[in-house]
Amino acid sequence: MTDLDKFKAKRKTFVAREDLLDNLAKIAKQKGYSLYALVNEIFELFLKAEEIGVDLRRIFDERWILENAKRSGFILGVESLWYSLADLAYEEAKNQVLKDWFDVGVWFAKRYTTRNFKNPFEALRRDLKAFLWNASQFSMYEANERIYIRVLSPRFSEGYTFLLAAFLEGILSGLGFEVVEREVFKGNIRVEGLKSGKGGN
Repeated sequence: MTDLDKFKAKRKTFVAREDLLDNLAKIAKQKGYSLYALVNEIFELFLKAEEIGVDLRRIFDERWILENAKRSGFILGVESLWYSLADLAYEEAKNQVLKDWFDVGVWFAKRYTTRNFKNPFEALRRDLKAFLWNASQFSMYEANERIYIRVLSPRFSEGYTFLLAAFLEGILSGLGFEVVEREVFKGNIRVEGLKSGKGGN
């Protein structure tokens, strides 16, 4: 009888999905653990987290955001300094930095359309929502061959707002959409894209 069989035989006092147990057994074997030891370590970690009031799901989600942002080429920075740098760049070389942010938006979108995502748009929308944690409101949805993006934040500087708008317009372009509606001012971005080749109303 294997370690997994012994563990399953005792499930009259512990119930778990069989696929989860099978995967845990594989992980335990890879790490040189017994299934018993691995499951007990998981329980201990969960109980310690509960004792100190830590939400394990939230820790996982936040860690995922950081790892995904890192893989996507993002870096952490102090928000106020980032806005200050964005404003200086926007004032000194407006056309160049707008182009740079637009081009990065195109590149960012292409990462999702050329990789094996089951739903590239949803994956991109989810990641943008996570990465734009400095925004008080973010929405992005697709309907009738149009994409609608709305971002609001009273903390955005004017320069940063226009640069972020260029980035989002680059994303629309990278997804094969043309910007047909645009409203941008300090702290407010609203852009609407129409599938390229569909023409206007």
